Amino acid sequence: MPSSLQWNAGVQRALPRASSLDLSDVGQSGFTLVREVRGQLTVDINAVDFGAAFRPENQDPTLASTGFPGGTAYSTDLLRPLQGFGEIRFNLPEFHETYHSMQASFNRRFRQGLGLGVAYTLGLSWTGNVGLLRRLEHGPDGTFSVRADQAEYEELNKDMGNRRHVLKANVVWQLPSLAGTSTATRAIGLVVNDWQLSGILTAGSGAPYDITYSYNAGGGDINLTGTPSYPAKIVVTGDPGSGCSSDQYRQFNVDAFSGPQPGSLGLESGRNLMRGCPTGILDLAIARNIVLGGGRSIQLRLEMYNALNTVVYSGRSTTLQLNSPGDQAVRNPQTPDRLLPQQAGFGAVTSAEPLRSVQAQIRFSF
Repeated sequence: MPSSLQWNAGVQRALPRASSLDLSDVGQSGFTLVREVRGQLTVDINAVDFGAAFRPENQDPTLASTGFPGGTAYSTDLLRPLQGFGEIRFNLPEFHETYHSMQASFNRRFRQGLGLGVAYTLGLSWTGNVGLLRRLEHGPDGTFSVRADQAEYEELNKDMGNRRHVLKANVVWQLPSLAGTSTATRAIGLVVNDWQLSGILTAGSGAPYDITYSYNAGGGDINLTGTPSYPAKIVVTGDPGSGCSSDQYRQFNVDAFSGPQPGSLGLESGRNLMRGCPTGILDLAIARNIVLGGGRSIQLRLEMYNALNTVVYSGRSTTLQLNSPGDQAVRNPQTPDRLLPQQAGFGAVTSAEPLRSVQAQIRFSF
């Protein structure tokens, strides 16, 4: 049976000025999980073994040579351990994940014209094998077992995409009123009094993302791993950088990657290799309620989303396009004629969070 353990150990303290502080150690650990509980696919116990498409006995003599390994292999269902059958899928309770964080929140109830709240999460770790393939190998009698390199595969891919810092803050401030009995003071007060300023700050570490590859020819899974059931992974040949840069056209070191080669066991690299740029978006609103009497009022409101017009890159060209395993020429380099995001080459920005937008409202209530 799938099992999970959750914990939330912390302390809450009331503070002066109608405020409070909450500090917690929060986490969850799941084990003996079936992949369906996370919306993943079941395990195919009739998957084609690594290298099956490379074996001489699995070549179709009626096909002309393609010049690529596995190019003349029989169709997928004839390569399976139980030939002629398709996928045979089961839920195997062999998956696990653990998330651990420190969380803090500070709140001040709206009082004396000011209210605010801050919530912060420090993601310490998020590891597991949920979402990974269960890599099997089969005996001559059709029995199957987990491959000996499964532990190495899971260690490479244990990062579940932890975000180190997540911050959300809000504030509501009733702006000071201009008091006085003189005609001039009262006239100015009609304009500047009764305004309320509010804001929301959303900030945090960048989201993780991966680098992938594609070949123009001879680079399908069957050509690289000898099976359509298990893919090869991008090869990291140097320091790729963090995954975020101020250079719109070079978010990471594009020279640090190459495509996998035939004979791959899918162990070239892990997942969530890169981290996007930190986010920091401030939304503001200022409003004034004007009481007209008789239960009627008018509200004037101005809202500014991304008020500071902060540029946050959210998408990148992350697929390295190559000619073939034997010809690693890059087909999508970033060049001067690829300056537009929709034409961006490998490593360049393709999208960003929306820039500043402003909207105004006049609301009459009765």
